[in-house]
Amino acid sequence: MSELFRFIREFIRNKGLMVFLSILVSRLSMLGINIIAARMITKDEFGLISLVFSVFAIFAPLTGLGSYQGLLRYGVLETSQDAKDNLSRYVFGKGLFNHLIIICIYIAISYIYTLRYGGIQIVILLFAVRLLGYYFQNFIESYFRIHHDNKMFAWIGMITGVGGFLMVLAGTWFWGMLGYLVALAVMPWLSFLFYRREAFSGIITMPSINLKEFWRYSFHGGLTYFLSDILFSMDFMLIGFLLDGHAIAMYKTAIILPMSLAILPQIFMQTDYPKLALKYADKSYLEFYLKNYYKIFIPLGIIILIVGFLLRDRIIPFIFGEQYAGNGIVFFIILAALVGNMWLRNLYGNLSSAIGKAQWNTYASLAAIVIILGLGVWLIPIMGIEGAAIGMAAAFTFTGLMTMILFHKYLRNLGHERS
Repeated sequence: MSELFRFIREFIRNKGLMVFLSILVSRLSMLGINIIAARMITKDEFGLISLVFSVFAIFAPLTGLGSYQGLLRYGVLETSQDAKDNLSRYVFGKGLFNHLIIICIYIAISYIYTLRYGGIQIVILLFAVRLLGYYFQNFIESYFRIHHDNKMFAWIGMITGVGGFLMVLAGTWFWGMLGYLVALAVMPWLSFLFYRREAFSGIITMPSINLKEFWRYSFHGGLTYFLSDILFSMDFMLIGFLLDGHAIAMYKTAIILPMSLAILPQIFMQTDYPKLALKYADKSYLEFYLKNYYKIFIPLGIIILIVGFLLRDRIIPFIFGEQYAGNGIVFFIILAALVGNMWLRNLYGNLSSAIGKAQWNTYASLAAIVIILGLGVWLIPIMGIEGAAIGMAAAFTFTGLMTMILFHKYLRNLGHERS
C-alpha cells in the first residue's frame, strides 16, 4: 500500500491533477461538440462531417512527421535551458515543412470521397485549416512538457477545449454546419495564446543529439500514431464505403462515450511521460510503475464494464436522442475494447515510446490494421456496424498483447545487463 501512496504522491507532485483537469475538460468539450453536432445539424450532415473527420484523425498524429514526439523525448534528456530551446527551434522549422506536405496528402486523399459524396469540399478545406493549427498546438504543448511545466501544458488543453466548445456552440447556433466547421478549424489556433518567442525564433545551432536517431524515433513515433488512428478511423472508412452516411452517424454516437475513456490512462501517461523517458533504463522504477498502475486501473476497468453493461441500451438515446437508439451492443463491444486498451495497449504503447522503442508500436499497429481491415470487409456486410465494432476490438487486443510481450522482454534484458 505504501508503494501505491508513493505512486499517487508523485503523480500529484508532477501537477497530475492539473493534467487530469485539462484532459477532462478537453474530453468533455469534444463530447459536448459532438452532442451539439448530433442535435443541431442533420443526421446526413453529421455523417459527412464524421467521414471527413475520420480522414483528418488519421493524419493529425503525423504532425510534422512525429517531430513534436521526438522533441518531447529528446528535449527531456537535454540538461540545459539553452539546449532545450535550441532543439525546439530546430525541430519547429523542420517539422513545419514536413507538416505542410502532410496537409497536401490529406487534401488529396479526402477528395476521393467527393466521387461519391457531393458538397464536402468546404468540409475538407476547413479541416485542413484545423490540421495546420494542430501542428502549432502540439509543438507548443511539447515545448512546455520538456521543461517539466505540466501546469502550462494543462492550461493549453483547458483554454483550447473550453474556447473551442463555446465557439462551436455559437457558430452552430447562428450558422449551422458552416459555423460548426469554422469553429472547429479555429479551435487549435487558440494555443497561440501561450506563444513563447524562444521556442520559435532565434539563432539555431546544430543540436548535440544524434540527429539520425532523433528523426528515426520521430518517424516511428509519428507513424505509430498515424497507424493507431487508422485503427480508430478504419471502421468509419469501411462503413462509409460498405454502408452509408446514416450508418456512420449511428456508429459515431455509439462509440463517442466509450472512446472518452481514453482520458483515464492518458492522465497518468501524459503526466509521467517525461519522468518515464528519463528512467528508461531503471528496471526497478519501471516495475514499480507497472504494478501500481494496475492497482488503480484493473478495479476501475471492472467497475466501468459492470456499469456499462447495465446502461448499454439507455445511455445513447438519453444523451443523443431517440433517433440514435438501438446501439447498445455496439456501445458495449467498444466499451470492453477500450477497457482492454486501458490495461494493455495504452500502457505498453506509451512505455515503449518512453524507452525509445517506438518501432514496436509501428509493427504492432501494422499487423492490427490487417486484422481490422480483414474482419471489417468480412463482417460489416453481414453484421453491419456490429461487425465494425468486433473488428476494432480484435485489433486493439492484438496490439496490446504484442507490446506487452515486447516490453516485458525488455525488462528481463535490463535485469540481465545489470547482473
